[in-house]
Amino acid sequence: MIAFLLAQIPPVPTPPPMSTPTPAPISERAVLQNGLNDAAARAKALGGTLGVTIVDATTGATAATNGDANLPMAGVQHLPIALLVYRAVDAGHLAMTREVRGAISRMLNNDDDGAADTLLDQLGGSEAANAQLRALGYQAIFLVPNDAGYATPTAIAGMLGDIAQGRLLSAASTKNLLNWLTGVSTAQARLRAGFAPNVTLAHVPGTLAGGTGENIATNDVGIANVNGRTLVVVAMMQGAHGNDASRDAIIASIAQTATKATSTNP
Repeated sequence: MIAFLLAQIPPVPTPPPMSTPTPAPISERAVLQNGLNDAAARAKALGGTLGVTIVDATTGATAATNGDANLPMAGVQHLPIALLVYRAVDAGHLAMTREVRGAISRMLNNDDDGAADTLLDQLGGSEAANAQLRALGYQAIFLVPNDAGYATPTAIAGMLGDIAQGRLLSAASTKNLLNWLTGVSTAQARLRAGFAPNVTLAHVPGTLAGGTGENIATNDVGIANVNGRTLVVVAMMQGAHGNDASRDAIIASIAQTATKATSTNP
């Protein structure tokens, strides 16, 4: 069955030619890394582990802390599910019916794991969906029903960058998916709070509560247009105690760091 599904995976569209990024000045990289180190220390003080990967697609600057750590995605796994749904639509294997569109809306706008599982079933289940992710080169993203999947921040950043550059979907589907992500209004105190109001942010948050004040996952991942730059920002925090505001503020600080870095060498 998996072999049949793999055979149905459409070829990855050839991306448009891109200009070579201008190397980022050392000062920009230093601002990024110093900010991420500070955020990671704040998460550690709450008993948590923070994984972050930032990629400046304009300059090529990257910064990470715990970028290769396997962390719970919670609602962030709605991103790869939505991607695979649109790939199935592009290939003609799935129709964008009212029911499918409604499930996408509930999954992304309401963080509805039931809707996510419905779409996962449409893709043939988690095993088939994960096989498709491996075929696309995403070895460190694992989908599990009930929003129990996990991934590395660097892998999610790679997927977001590929989506933004039109590498995975038709132009129409890329636009539609990014429009969905731009319209997400949940988790406003995370990345959204750290960027200026005029910054366009296409993002997917994720939250999974634990017991005794511990939060299993406080996440937010997205693509932002900041100071003329296209930034991919992935922040995933596991196991932090404290209240929601303290955890959200750490995620917001990462967006503030990204803004500061792009302002250092405009």
